[in-house]
Amino acid sequence: MNSPGTQPTAKQTPAPRDTVRMSLRAKGIAAFLALALYVLAVGLLVAQERERLRATAGELERVHVLEGRLTSVNASVAHTILKVQEIYYSQEPLGSLGSVALDIEAIQAGVQRLRPAYEAADEAAALLDARLASLRATPSRGALAELRGALHELVQRLDVFTRSVDERGDRLTAQYMAHYDAITGITIAGALLGMLVFGALVTVFFGRLAGDLRRLEGRALEVVTGYRGAPLAVTRHDEIGGLMESVNRMQSDLRRHESQLELTRQQRFHQDKMAAVGSLAAAVAHEIHNPIAAIHGLAQTMDDTRLANCCPAAGAACQPDLILEQTRRIARITRQMSEMTASQSQEPRLVDVNGLVSSTCNFVAFDRRFRRVQVALELDREAPAVVARADQLTQVLMNLLINAADATEALDDRAPRVRVSTAARDGALEIAVSDNGCGMDAATRERAFEETFTTKPAGKGSGLGLFICKSLVERAGGCIQLRSEPGAGTRVAFSIPLAAAPA
Repeated sequence: MNSPGTQPTAKQTPAPRDTVRMSLRAKGIAAFLALALYVLAVGLLVAQERERLRATAGELERVHVLEGRLTSVNASVAHTILKVQEIYYSQEPLGSLGSVALDIEAIQAGVQRLRPAYEAADEAAALLDARLASLRATPSRGALAELRGALHELVQRLDVFTRSVDERGDRLTAQYMAHYDAITGITIAGALLGMLVFGALVTVFFGRLAGDLRRLEGRALEVVTGYRGAPLAVTRHDEIGGLMESVNRMQSDLRRHESQLELTRQQRFHQDKMAAVGSLAAAVAHEIHNPIAAIHGLAQTMDDTRLANCCPAAGAACQPDLILEQTRRIARITRQMSEMTASQSQEPRLVDVNGLVSSTCNFVAFDRRFRRVQVALELDREAPAVVARADQLTQVLMNLLINAADATEALDDRAPRVRVSTAARDGALEIAVSDNGCGMDAATRERAFEETFTTKPAGKGSGLGLFICKSLVERAGGCIQLRSEPGAGTRVAFSIPLAAAPA
């Protein structure tokens, strides 16, 4: 039997939480989509850098074309300057200047091709036109010198423009290399980061999956071999999590089924035990009935003779009244045992609870554990009958009485007492068993109604007493409560509803 404790705390499988479930297939699709998005993001970055590289390459191409035109114009200008220089220093008179005019026109055409990059193209062309027109109008060495000066000025301007074009080309080349390096870096870094992150996620996912499967396998084997402890913690919300919940439900169902089987077995054991005691009591009563009847008859005759003053030894050693009292006591004991152990109905019926309490207390009084215990009855004489199974109420009350006797067994400082009371209140009939024994601390109270929990020494308790009491009371539609303090005793009360009883 169980040692006293608190309200039941039989562990149940927690109800599944309302969480969004994602199957393993959905997780695989999500991982594939995440990888595709990552590759797309890296591709977009590479595409942007490629577009910038393409734009820089176009700019470089235009700069190279411009440099080629500049080279052509510079060559034309240098050729013309040499020709004008030759004419200017020649000793021959100025003749036809047609070849110079053609060279100037070629220079002007080359300068015009530098537009729009070269903003001073129109100004240079206009200056050359003015100097050429002046030379044609007044062919002289002075006009030729002015044309030569204009050509030198054009050379200086073209040098400045050439340097700016070269600087721009250098910048574009640096940008081109930077974009090229960026494309290479993004590609390599994206590939490495993708492999690291995706590899780490895959490793963690499958490692966790393998660990959960191992835990699930181990718990399934434990359940098969008899484990009925705490349920498996559900840490996933996919098919594996559903399987964990199924294993927990299986464990809970097995525990509940085994509890029902144990409860049925204990009830059958109680019935068989009471039947055996009843058979023994009936046999004993049958065997001693005739001798007791004979003794009672003789004592009655002696008492009648004594009362008629016909006994010469009256008042001395003749005490037939004591013999009558003891024979009546033996008859009462055998009758109580027969009534207590008589076969009872297995269906709920009207039960006189006060009579059941009295007979049960008288029956357990023969137990050696009650030799020192004072059992007091405080019965509500107006308590109505209840609809219940008498054998189940008897089993509950006997378990509570024996627990109370065990709790007072070690008392040395006070007389052990057990009080049994009945009272009708709040639409139910309450039966309470109180003792002044050792009591319980909070930790014991919390686990008192747990199956197989006991504080009794090995071999003296199985931890099923209070668990069976709770199960039987709740099956009858009632409830059971417990109050206890260390050193102050324990009170266990259970109630049976009156609603089912007929008027």
